[in-house]
Amino acid sequence: MSSPPVPMHMSRSQDGRPSSAPPGTARAGSLPTSTGSAVQRLRTEHLLEGASGHSPTAAPLDLMPQLQRSEPSVVKTRNGSVLSRGFILKTDHYPSGRALDLDLNVHGAPNFRAPRQGNLNVFGVAQPRTQGLRGILSVLRCRPNISNPTHVVWFCTREEPIVYISGRPFVLRDSAEPRRTLKLSDRAENLEAIEQRLKSDILIEANKYGGLILTHNEVASDTGDGPILPTWTAVDTANVRTTRELMEGMRRDGWNVEYHRIPISPDRPVEDNYLDAYLRVIERTDPLTTALVFNCGMGVVRTTFAMVAACIVRRKQLIARGMEDPLLLKNLSKSGTSTPAGTQVPSAKIEQVIEQASAQQDLNRSLLRITYILQQCKRLETKNPQAAIELLLTQPTLLDGLRKAYMGNYGIILSLLGCLDHGLSTKKLVDKVIDSCDQVTNLREDIFIYRIKYSLTATMDESQREMFLNKAVQALEKYFFLIAFANYVNTQDDFKQSFSEWLKARTEIWNQVTFLRKSFGSRLNVFAPINDLSSLSKTGPQSRALVAGQQNDVAISGGQILGDEYSDHVVRNRSGIILREGTLLKSDQWLSKSQNVPDGVRGAINFRNIPGTKIYALGQPTLEAIDEVVNRVRSAHSDAKRITWIALREEPIVYINGAPYCLRRERFTLRNMKDYGGISASRLEVLEERLRDDVIAEVNAFGGKLLLHAETPDGSVIPVWEEVNPENVLVLKDVMAARRRISDDTELAYARIPITAERPPDFSDLSELIDVVIRSNASSSPIVINCQLGRGRSTMTSIILVLIQQWLERASKLKVPATPRLESRSATSASLVTLDGTEGYKTRRHSYTVVNNLLRVIRKGPAVKSAVDDAVDLCSEVYNLRDSIEEARTQAEQAPDERQRRAYAHKGLQNLRRYFDLIIFQAYLQSIEPDTVQSFESFESFVENRPVIKTFEKELEEDNIKTLKPLERVDTANGVAQPDEVQQVVANRSGSILSASTILKSDFFSNLQKMSLPERIEGAPNFRRVPLTLCLVKSGTSSPSEDTEFVAETAEDGKWVCGSGMPTVQGLRNALTRIGAHPEGDNLVYWTSLREEPVLYVAGRPHVLRLVDRPLENVEATGVTTSMVEAMEENLKKDVLREIRQSSGRILLHDEVEERPGIFSIIPIWEDVKESDIMTPRDVYNMMAKEGYKVDYDRVAVTDEQAPLPAALSQLLARVRDGLLSANAGDLVFNCQMGRGRTTTGMVTACLIATTLNWDHAEEDRVLRSAEEQDSENALDRYDTIDGPSEEEAYLQGEYKTILQLVGVLSHGKLAKRLTDRAIDLMQDVQNLRKAIYDYKLKVNACEKGSAKQRKLMDLGVNYLYRYGALIVFANYLIEMKESQGPEITFPAWLRERREITTLLGRRSLD
Repeated sequence: MSSPPVPMHMSRSQDGRPSSAPPGTARAGSLPTSTGSAVQRLRTEHLLEGASGHSPTAAPLDLMPQLQRSEPSVVKTRNGSVLSRGFILKTDHYPSGRALDLDLNVHGAPNFRAPRQGNLNVFGVAQPRTQGLRGILSVLRCRPNISNPTHVVWFCTREEPIVYISGRPFVLRDSAEPRRTLKLSDRAENLEAIEQRLKSDILIEANKYGGLILTHNEVASDTGDGPILPTWTAVDTANVRTTRELMEGMRRDGWNVEYHRIPISPDRPVEDNYLDAYLRVIERTDPLTTALVFNCGMGVVRTTFAMVAACIVRRKQLIARGMEDPLLLKNLSKSGTSTPAGTQVPSAKIEQVIEQASAQQDLNRSLLRITYILQQCKRLETKNPQAAIELLLTQPTLLDGLRKAYMGNYGIILSLLGCLDHGLSTKKLVDKVIDSCDQVTNLREDIFIYRIKYSLTATMDESQREMFLNKAVQALEKYFFLIAFANYVNTQDDFKQSFSEWLKARTEIWNQVTFLRKSFGSRLNVFAPINDLSSLSKTGPQSRALVAGQQNDVAISGGQILGDEYSDHVVRNRSGIILREGTLLKSDQWLSKSQNVPDGVRGAINFRNIPGTKIYALGQPTLEAIDEVVNRVRSAHSDAKRITWIALREEPIVYINGAPYCLRRERFTLRNMKDYGGISASRLEVLEERLRDDVIAEVNAFGGKLLLHAETPDGSVIPVWEEVNPENVLVLKDVMAARRRISDDTELAYARIPITAERPPDFSDLSELIDVVIRSNASSSPIVINCQLGRGRSTMTSIILVLIQQWLERASKLKVPATPRLESRSATSASLVTLDGTEGYKTRRHSYTVVNNLLRVIRKGPAVKSAVDDAVDLCSEVYNLRDSIEEARTQAEQAPDERQRRAYAHKGLQNLRRYFDLIIFQAYLQSIEPDTVQSFESFESFVENRPVIKTFEKELEEDNIKTLKPLERVDTANGVAQPDEVQQVVANRSGSILSASTILKSDFFSNLQKMSLPERIEGAPNFRRVPLTLCLVKSGTSSPSEDTEFVAETAEDGKWVCGSGMPTVQGLRNALTRIGAHPEGDNLVYWTSLREEPVLYVAGRPHVLRLVDRPLENVEATGVTTSMVEAMEENLKKDVLREIRQSSGRILLHDEVEERPGIFSIIPIWEDVKESDIMTPRDVYNMMAKEGYKVDYDRVAVTDEQAPLPAALSQLLARVRDGLLSANAGDLVFNCQMGRGRTTTGMVTACLIATTLNWDHAEEDRVLRSAEEQDSENALDRYDTIDGPSEEEAYLQGEYKTILQLVGVLSHGKLAKRLTDRAIDLMQDVQNLRKAIYDYKLKVNACEKGSAKQRKLMDLGVNYLYRYGALIVFANYLIEMKESQGPEITFPAWLRERREITTLLGRRSLD
């Protein structure tokens, strides 16, 4: 009896009976391939088993036994470029995500719907099946052969690969996490190329199994996630299609549909331009004849978000055509009620009544909905359905907060509205659109629900609670951006400026986004007014007063104090745009911070003149104080025609009755609001005008009285009611405009340069300050600067102004022809005068490790620091920036608890960052001249072009108190006992590179040489020579370097690649002689050093710069350029020569000795040397060339234990190509310190470049396939056909999840990996990169979880994996460039366009 035909989807248990219980998904295995049909092999084995018996048996005609036997090993032996080991094809099925109460249901198209209001021709749906797609297009009237068909524009937002098999969508998933979306790319062209490769993989694999492929089918279940069944599915070239192929096929068949792929992952930030991508398509469509359809996986959040955005744009399009606003409420007078004859009701009155009725209706609806949501959520913890109602009845304050939150009135949203033009009406519009698109989910309500769930699941698993919190934050961010987008759409006429550009121009909005996304502190603060729901979660309500220490019986002259309850009510019910609920107007006069300065001005705290300059600084003054300051400055500089006043305040300020008041939050009255960080001056002044209007409105509402808040000497903040005339409410711009003409011949020029408190100025601030000083210098006008207290920002800005003025003075002196050119000095004569007689200024100037690291990489580092220190001391009357760092460190060390310690340390690091940035700014000024500042690089590009600065900045961002420890000098005077001589020398070093607490350590150490290398060259550790160009062997051996085919190939082209540790001078001679580059030889060697750290040869031996407290670690300077390193080495040579002269021909060196296995000691050695013994590496190679050795030397700086940066790989590409194109060059040599990691990476890179230089894709692909088939034969011999390769073997083949996914997203990923693997195997004499990763993985697994050792090993392992991935990516780039017809682009530029690659490589996982 023959077996029945194989169905399209079939699932069987191991004994051939239909499976009733889900076997689950296959576990991950490794990746050998099959040479022929696996089914044919299995069939042969089956027949042989039958033949071995005594009597023959009839062979079955079906494939069931073979498929059953293959099933467990299919997933773990997959070897496609996308469908690779450990990945499955799962049905695109979301049983729990379907809405059941839609007005219309279309078969095969879950969650298909349109907005309830507006007739905007916008639709949403989940990923449809083929018949569902046809159903939707039929509903939308775009079928073939009908008159006036609708034009449908279809947007697919899926960010994972999808393929249709027999009309059903399947997605690629990790078998270990089959329900989690696999995020590979968010570039449409890349994602669609991945889908094409996935389709190819499916067809190739199906060919092995008789036209079947193993898929996984998710089954619906009433109890949660259903089982996932392995299922065999029939495929052929006709029934496997990508989404684009499906859509293009529909179009060819006459369906009027246009398809766009705009991939969006649920956590993709909005600023990644996908709203602009929607807009660019939608703005070209006709809103009356074109339907917009959006789909994501479930058709829920991303689809609804896109529908809301599209409705906002469509509304704008219709209004622009002169049509009625489609989202306006209909006029109630037309609803059937009649107005009595002769009665005229004003239209304004009607609108007011309608608005009040609508607001009441919204309020009632919100109360009912809040109660319902709480009841549903409460069921997570209690069975009592009345619990929610009882809670709300007993806690009216909680109810008020919940109501505001439900209506979307979160604190951060109100802050955004204050920054937008017509913010309130924009929010109303967005709310209306969201409510009309909420059949499946309500985007505003999602925030509320997830926030409530977080509070009501205190007993659940913490990861589950964290998921609720993350979803709440993401939902709030979506709501935030929808309001911003709506405001953008409503204010644009032609959309020439993109939404992302519009956003970037509003840094105050970006600052709020940063607050939204913060990952530190309490993330619940973004949900105010429901940031504290402790009463809901029954963790005990915390009673909080308005401010601590507040008293009701305090009397203040001129003001009346009322009870807390009333003032609290007023604050919580404020309804202005800027002066909104929960905000205070606090007195800006913080008298407790006033210093006792000579010649002070009443109402202007900390007023002072910077000695020897025309710069004045003060805190925020009263109106009277402004006039007094201007008079004093004018008296001191009677010849000045202009006085420049710069206000540095970033917070909105308003003057009330002549005194300044600033906006503060209710619970943070002593802190500046961070809402407006980075705001431009023009936008800040708009906000201040809105604040003024809010204040005047409140004054009028309270009959000429205004609630203000003042500060008492003990730090308490108290409410004060003042009588205010609206005419006495002013903004700073108007105050200064009224004083513009001081006299007939003198004017007051006002500028606003907002600078964030406690942070250094940003690039645009510094550019503005340079412009102001250049203008004022031309007219010799005095400059007045003010911040809030006259301390931090005004002192910092004073220092910057002094540095700019000195820069201008030096430039003008150099241009005077009669003046002989003298050595330039860092400080002006005026500044030096002020320091005369100030004992100890020079000796007490601390430095820090991070500062010294910076000084090494900038030109004339010590002189730059000295100039900054002079300016700091000159401006230190009220606040010494350098001393404040040490004060904060001392306070942190003495703090009684961890919280205070961290607070003080954070303050110290902020000031250290300011000091650090001042040094960078002075280095920039030193690099340009005033007359070239417009044509030369800006300060921003100066920093960006020196990525090493970012490396040092990371230390300042870690909040590590050790960073604040100053480098101490050892004092031997005043009869104190002599310290150890070595300690004294090291501590008192003062060179620009060989500075305090640095040593010169020998580059050589025990066990440096790998003993298994076939040859050894004295003085050149770990030297080896390998054929350069990769000749792919057909034997499939794991050690290609042993095969003679390489020698034959290389003998013909004469190209070799060598690796070495840092050689001695004599070792270099020996190595060059070994490869025929000696004076009598004919081989030219291209020698490339990959050292990033400064190296100096002393008496023929290399020594490296190290920190005395970290002698075994490189001084990391990731991003440093070759020219920087070599300049550092030249300065290091000068430092050493100076020490030799001071020590009568001696230099203190350090060497490394091994006391016992794995334990090393650093010992100091005094060495007698001549000045000619001190050489930089460049000096040494120049000497070799003079001696006749044939060597071309260059350097590419690469950080140890890390992958080369894209720019470094670009340099290596140019370097290797030069060597390959040189007729005489036979060897490319790379060296690092040990000749291990960086050297091997350089050798592999050179091999990849040489192999792809004359790339014949067809031939190479054929050889690779044959090698792959040979490997597969060997794999089937070595491994059990069911279990496949061992986990160890899979990892040693480099099959980590990150790498497999990387291979999937690359255009030639499989080829690039195989090529890289062969190159790694060829260069593995000292280190095999794949084995090194696996070794670290084993070490990480063996460590205690969470320990410092595990973290360090994990960092190293991830860095090695990153290096491996980067080499595969580089190989792919080389192949692409060779095959592309257009002009070659650089590797960094190519990589920037493919951010999915950097995202994958950024994963911290060794799985």
